[in-house]
Amino acid sequence: MKLIVNGESHDHKGNGTLPALIAEAGADPERVAIMVNGDVVRRKEFEFLRLNEGDAVEILTFAGGG
Repeated sequence: MKLIVNGESHDHKGNGTLPALIAEAGADPERVAIMVNGDVVRRKEFEFLRLNEGDAVEILTFAGGG
């Protein structure tokens, strides 16, 4: 499935769910915020939201520092 992830074309090989896409990105699901087509997705909805061909997904990773 072709998606736009963080502004770049991405060929998603997973099952069309956010957890699969987060895993492909190598991100920690506990440390990300997700937007799909401009809408914020609540963490409790991650496992239920199905991605569609052409969706634009932003994966924002929280980083610690000081």
